[in-house]
Amino acid sequence: MLITSFFPGRVRLRAPIFKNEELCEKARSILSKSDAVKNIEHNPVTGSILLEYDIKKVPMEKLLPMQDFFMKLGKEAERYDGTETGHKKIAAMLDDLESIVAKW
Repeated sequence: MLITSFFPGRVRLRAPIFKNEELCEKARSILSKSDAVKNIEHNPVTGSILLEYDIKKVPMEKLLPMQDFFMKLGKEAERYDGTETGHKKIAAMLDDLESIVAKW
């Protein structure tokens, strides 16, 4: 997973996993539950996600602890092969993301 741009309030991620509509919709559903998330744009053709969020509700201090989670997710995303096993691993990690976002 490649972070192609990042600054407070906006991050763009790119990875082949983001071409999977089902997993991206699950992530969108989780992130949309937070009032800190302003906008989510998904481009399945390029495999990218643009996430815009309220920096007052998700300050850098809350993002830094998520670094380990996103490193693990990034490794799984790079290994993602489209199989049911790979799909289940990513889906389980997104369940973990839901508990993280709930604490925002």
